[in-house]
Amino acid sequence: MIENPVSSRGFRIKKKIFSWETCVFVLLTLLTVTVITRYIDFTPHVDYDFFFSNEDAHYQADTNISKVFTRKDSQIIVSIRGNIYSKEYANKIEYLTSIIKTFQNVTGVKSITDGPSDLKDALESPFWSRLLIADNKESTNIVVIVQGSPDNSVINKIENLANVMDESDFHIKISGFPYIVEQIQKQLQKDLTKFTILSFILFALVVVFIFRSWRIFLGIIVTCCNASAMTFMISDLLHLKVGLLTANLATITFVLTLSQIIFLTYNWKRIRNAPNPEARVNEAIRITCIASFWCMLTTLLGFLSLMSVPAKPLRELGISGSITTLLSFITVYSIFPSFLRIIETTHISADESVNNLMQWGFHIVEKIKLLLMVAVLGTIALTIPKLWVLNTDPSLLTYFSRHSDIHDGLLYIDKNGGSSPLVIVVQDKDGQTLDSNKIYQRLWDLQQELERSADVGTILSLPTLMAEGKRLPLSFLLNWNWFFRALEQPEYDHIAKSFISSDRKSGLFLLRMREVDRSRSRLEVIKNLGTIIDKHGFSPSLVGGIYALQGHLSLLIADSLVYSLGKLIGIFALIAFAFGRSIRISLAMTTAIGIIPLFILGIIGYFQIPLDTIAAPATNVAIGMGIDSMIHMVNIFHLSKHVTSNSTRWAHVSREMWQPIMTSTLIICAGFGIFFFSSFPPTQRFGGTIVFGTLVSAFSSIFIFPLLARSNKKGV
Repeated sequence: MIENPVSSRGFRIKKKIFSWETCVFVLLTLLTVTVITRYIDFTPHVDYDFFFSNEDAHYQADTNISKVFTRKDSQIIVSIRGNIYSKEYANKIEYLTSIIKTFQNVTGVKSITDGPSDLKDALESPFWSRLLIADNKESTNIVVIVQGSPDNSVINKIENLANVMDESDFHIKISGFPYIVEQIQKQLQKDLTKFTILSFILFALVVVFIFRSWRIFLGIIVTCCNASAMTFMISDLLHLKVGLLTANLATITFVLTLSQIIFLTYNWKRIRNAPNPEARVNEAIRITCIASFWCMLTTLLGFLSLMSVPAKPLRELGISGSITTLLSFITVYSIFPSFLRIIETTHISADESVNNLMQWGFHIVEKIKLLLMVAVLGTIALTIPKLWVLNTDPSLLTYFSRHSDIHDGLLYIDKNGGSSPLVIVVQDKDGQTLDSNKIYQRLWDLQQELERSADVGTILSLPTLMAEGKRLPLSFLLNWNWFFRALEQPEYDHIAKSFISSDRKSGLFLLRMREVDRSRSRLEVIKNLGTIIDKHGFSPSLVGGIYALQGHLSLLIADSLVYSLGKLIGIFALIAFAFGRSIRISLAMTTAIGIIPLFILGIIGYFQIPLDTIAAPATNVAIGMGIDSMIHMVNIFHLSKHVTSNSTRWAHVSREMWQPIMTSTLIICAGFGIFFFSSFPPTQRFGGTIVFGTLVSAFSSIFIFPLLARSNKKGV
């Protein structure tokens, strides 16, 4: 299988350092990378509306609320713990409030020194006490209302101000959705910069160790960089920003491209008696290209299935993933072969030690494969009930390390008033206007029952605003319509427009929901609140806010990335039949593929690992690896016609494919394993799931798939 420097055909391989093709590709890569790093923004964009596309019904409901009411739920909450009754504390609050007011895009600031007349007034007020005073009475809030999605400078200025003024008796913590979004962006950006470089180094070390060729390594880097760069350029032309899921697009591109390169390279090494280097590479392309095409098609279908999902991050991943899948296939067969053509044949004998190490590993695993199979199948049987209780709707706090200051701050604020905004618009079932004393009493009863819910923190609403009016002198003479018209004026910050519609038939409830210790999904919580509203004679006409959007997104994740896997596996079964030309092989491949998500998701469900938006696609990446491996195994099976016994042929395929599959597995595990050391939990879960899934995928491909595909008949 290994050629000598002088072949049987009588030619000598000339040692080439570069060819004109490789020089062009290297220069093109340098130019492309320079262009995209200069002109394309790689900062992850996580905006208020990143959850859904504009035409989605849930997003439109949220938008319709903004058409009727002046929304003020995009708030940055600055919580300051200290002696809230002291004069010094009040002076510092006043100073902090005055500075924040000067920041650009800040449309309003409320604190105990700007809103109520003083702390006593705030404590006694049904409105200000809920907005500004913590439940434990040990801290007060400065509520910063921002216009739309604030730029980074507003958050950074508030953070810097908090760092300067933070003291033991004036301890500052920050929360609110704009702040959480900014922290997620910072964590993603930091991890992408640091861990992409470290992953690249580990990829490089493993590739050089296994292939013992800097030319192969250079070819891999050039091919992967071009696939990734062109993906980002086309995505930019389509106005697709780097988002919550596409932040890992470069890594996904690298994996898809590298997988095809490894199988092409190993088939190239298997070729013998080629008349010249050009023929050797062409033959490798011939026997690998068809299998690679079917691998590309299966991956493409997986990404295309996401393009019809209403969730914006999933849809963008589907579009970008489809682009990178096509480009990975094109670049592998247009760029990488030129680097194989310049490699001298004498190099191939230099990696005998790696071959021996790989074969030793195969014999070890083969001896214990039955034990491993029992462990895999037993784990699936044990954990399969957990597939119905997957945590696809995790708390926002799971996005941050338990040992970080950010997590501590969010936890404190969440326990003392809630952290995630939910907006519910209510109407009287009989169509009455809400500006009467009779309706006010019913609204107030509704307010109090909603506040008794364990998932609800602070509620600012129409009845709390009306209760504030009840504190006015001679309030029994108060005309509610006059009261609302007065509070719609600029001197009162148009506050009435935030809680009651102009026709007085719709009232708004702004709830800050608690994320800690939530035992039900967000949508279940919202449904329960709707039941309470209905009991008091009102109907929730519109529901919006981040809490609701996240709830619907989690449902889409569960449906699109978990439970719809069965549909995808069905499609893969048809492709397996078309390529494998055998019902037995098709069923064996389908079963072996199905084991991968069942095992991975079962473990995730058993240990209640949050399956957040960032980590969820990792399961699909692992399945893609398994499908690629099995298709290439079927390809080798059909090429191994010299082995007549079906069972012996599959044993031969397992031995032959062990090295390329394990090479791919080692490289991917080395690269993604670095994500374990991230300080950002979603990145840890993303990398960990891919590492774990890739190992399961490799074992299923090499041992379970051939076992199921074998028969006692000769031939296919």
